[in-house]
Amino acid sequence: MKFPQVWDLERFFKGGSASSSFQETYKDVANKLKELEKCFHDEQLSQGISLSQAISLELREMEAFVSCLIAQNVKDTQARILDSKMRTLMTAYQNCMLLFDEKLKNLSDKAFDTLVQNHQEIAFALKERRLLSQEKLSFKEEAFINDLMIDGYHGWSQVWSSFIGEMTFPFQGERLFFGQIENKMADSNRKKRKEAFASITSEFTKHESLFAQILNHLGGFRLEVYKKRGWTNFLQEPLEENRMESITLETMWKTIEANQAPLIEYLKCKAALLKLEKLSWVDLEAPLGSVSKQISYDEAAHFIIEQFEHFSPKMAAFAKTALEDGWIEAEDRRGKSPGGFCTALPLKKESRIFMTYSNTMTNLFTLAHELGHAFHNLVIFPLPEMAQHPKMNVAETASTMAEMIVTQAAIKKETDPRERLYLLDDHLSRAVAYLMNIYARFLFETTFYEERKKGFVSQEKLCFLMEEAQKKAFGGALETYHPLFWAAKMHFYFTDVPFYNFPYTFGYLFSLGIYTLSQSEDNFEDKYWALLEDTGRMRVEDLAHSHLQMDLRKADFWQRGLDVITKDVKTFIQLSQEVF
Repeated sequence: MKFPQVWDLERFFKGGSASSSFQETYKDVANKLKELEKCFHDEQLSQGISLSQAISLELREMEAFVSCLIAQNVKDTQARILDSKMRTLMTAYQNCMLLFDEKLKNLSDKAFDTLVQNHQEIAFALKERRLLSQEKLSFKEEAFINDLMIDGYHGWSQVWSSFIGEMTFPFQGERLFFGQIENKMADSNRKKRKEAFASITSEFTKHESLFAQILNHLGGFRLEVYKKRGWTNFLQEPLEENRMESITLETMWKTIEANQAPLIEYLKCKAALLKLEKLSWVDLEAPLGSVSKQISYDEAAHFIIEQFEHFSPKMAAFAKTALEDGWIEAEDRRGKSPGGFCTALPLKKESRIFMTYSNTMTNLFTLAHELGHAFHNLVIFPLPEMAQHPKMNVAETASTMAEMIVTQAAIKKETDPRERLYLLDDHLSRAVAYLMNIYARFLFETTFYEERKKGFVSQEKLCFLMEEAQKKAFGGALETYHPLFWAAKMHFYFTDVPFYNFPYTFGYLFSLGIYTLSQSEDNFEDKYWALLEDTGRMRVEDLAHSHLQMDLRKADFWQRGLDVITKDVKTFIQLSQEVF
């Protein structure tokens, strides 16, 4: 069967960025926001709760639609205008919710308990909002900050995104967009990888002062807000954003550091296989074979459905629907944004997946990953809107789980030892990304914020901090690093979530731990569904204890996932000795 590779956005708002129905919905939501503000001012909290959830569903649908428009065509200027308008609308909604938080904060304990009793289905969300509101400034001050964010904080992020979208990079007589030249970093020819990396470095060096300005303004804005709130720890917000305790984060990183040796051995072994004394940054995504195995989009789709079926028939049926019904934008063409994502459209109870598929096994795993996100959306769509918000760390659970299911199946099914080695290499390369590369990003941001407290951080200092973080995270295993990574990685410029790094590693190891449990338990599908349902209404420590009987504050759980990687490294080294 042939699966469509271009998504269908028309069923949401017809006409793309010129959609009249989108404009009508925008006006309607703007009017509803005025009604919502009046509800909260008049302390009609129950009515406001219902209306706010309905508005949020519409806003999420609209935001997702606009993000899809921008991703499919970076030159769609009208979509950029809509994105700016959505920022304004979202800020108005956030200000209404700040007013709601102020009302919750000022309620007596008895009145609050009565409100919770009347809204048991969102009790967790109400208690969380009331608790967090006590850590923030007054409604007027927080609303003022939100208003300033539109053209300040969020504006700087949009500058970076627009600039990157228009940048081109010389490569073998062509000018490539960033997403295209990044793909060259996975080429089997080292000369091409080095040429691509040199082009990336050259172009970012030309503009590094601009990127340093943007990053400093983003960091400075955050720190000033924290200062006004009386927060001394810049990790307070990202920890709360991920509903986790600092001891959980510390334990995770310490356990990873204690298990660094196997990954270093893998990198050494890969260097030897590539006939290099030591790997460099340009070699991290290099395939071992001169011609990596090709897999068409249709073959990948069928393989994913088949493997999901073994784990969960519900997942398989869902993936088939998503693949057949135009939920996925996978076509390889110019003018698309780099990277990939999955976004939820909750009113239609559908998702949309964005990626660029170029017939590689890595693309197969990316597709499985994003379908995992979409499956997670399916599980939580029936819940009340306020319970539909898993934080980023557990939002990566279903995606990484789906990726792991397909990866392990591909490795086991492969009968050719050489191809099996290549698949193991791809798998372990992703482990390096989650456990080393992302750790480097976390270390960099930590030191950056410490430096930013003292004043502006120059581009030279940023490059130094980045390289030092990479050296520590990779255990000195590389010959050369990527000092300008801070300028080139979009995650440093996101404004919706600070420290857009450690949640990926959390989700990766959390999923590995769940995967090991799934291999030893019967009828795991129902247990897994129940866990995903609760990801938006529990703190992560409670989620793990309730559904997995595990304590995330202790190393045991994290070690469980890392043991899988250690075992795979041993298999990789042994297989490499047999093949070469």
